[in-house]
Amino acid sequence: MKHCIIVKFNPNISMKMENSFIDQIKQLFDDCLEIEGIHDVKVFRNCVNRDNRADIMIEIDMEKSALEEYDKSDAHLMWKAEYGRFIASKTIFDYDETKPANPKHPKV
Repeated sequence: MKHCIIVKFNPNISMKMENSFIDQIKQLFDDCLEIEGIHDVKVFRNCVNRDNRADIMIEIDMEKSALEEYDKSDAHLMWKAEYGRFIASKTIFDYDETKPANPKHPKV
C-alpha cells in the first residue's frame, strides 16, 4: 500500500525555512526504510504555488502490516514532535494501487 502524508505548512514559514525542511524531512523519513515491510519513501514538493494547495506529500510504499511499526517508530514520533507546530493542515491517505475505486472495464 501507499501511505501518503499531505501537508500544508503555516503561511508564516519562509521559503528558506521550507526548503530546509524538505531536506530534513527526507532524511528523517529515509530512516523508515529500516522498518521491515517499508520499501520506499519519496517526498514530493507541490509544483503549483496557490493558497489552496498543500506544500508537500510524503509517500511511503509499505506493506499494510508495517503500519503499526511505522506509527511507533522514532522517525514518525520525531516528525510529529519537531514539525507539528509548523503544519497548518495535514491529511493522511492510504491506498492500494491494485484496487482502484473505478477499475477499467473491458471494451465491448
